[in-house]
Amino acid sequence: MTYLSFVKYECLALYRNKQNLFNALLFFVMVSLLFPLGVSSEEAFLAPAAGGIIWCATLLAVLMVVDGLFKNDFHDGGIEQLAVSGLSFAWLMLLKVMIHWLATIGPLLLITPLLGYMLFLPTDSLVVVLLSLLFGSPSLFLIGSIVAGLTLTLRQSALLMLVLILPFYLPVLVFATGAIKAQQAGLDPSAPLAILLAIFFLSLAISPLLTAISLRASLAS
Repeated sequence: MTYLSFVKYECLALYRNKQNLFNALLFFVMVSLLFPLGVSSEEAFLAPAAGGIIWCATLLAVLMVVDGLFKNDFHDGGIEQLAVSGLSFAWLMLLKVMIHWLATIGPLLLITPLLGYMLFLPTDSLVVVLLSLLFGSPSLFLIGSIVAGLTLTLRQSALLMLVLILPFYLPVLVFATGAIKAQQAGLDPSAPLAILLAIFFLSLAISPLLTAISLRASLAS
């Protein structure tokens, strides 16, 4: 096995299980569209809240994907094979996470402008929303992969993962929505966007190793 063959295998596996990605995208759209129906459809309410609605929907959609990130490979023995493949287990997990990020966030970014229009998101705020998603969403996957590895073999892992993961997701959500609010208030959003990038680089530095360690611990349990 090589890193390139692993990437090809993961892309093929994603294509075969594309229903999971479609479900996450559909969930993202449904949350974004049902929120105005359940709260208020007034433009005066939705325009300042649109960025937060999109980000909350994104966070929930990512949770759906992260929850099943390693389950199929665990049940068919793929994780054990990767662990003894001779390649860096941490690098393999990083490649896996980033492939899932790209497959999930790519379509989500494409559909966000349409949802923003439906939620009365100001046009000048759309760029900040897209940048916040681009800078912040990788951290959600990188952090989520650590917790997904820890809870892989546990019963009711979805609930436990939710409890463990939300405190680490909150800073990303706060700074992402903070950038959007700053832009809407006429302020410079570059500071919260820079913090999102810093969180991403920190997650990128520690997540692959911790994910590999948590998966090995789950395999040994």
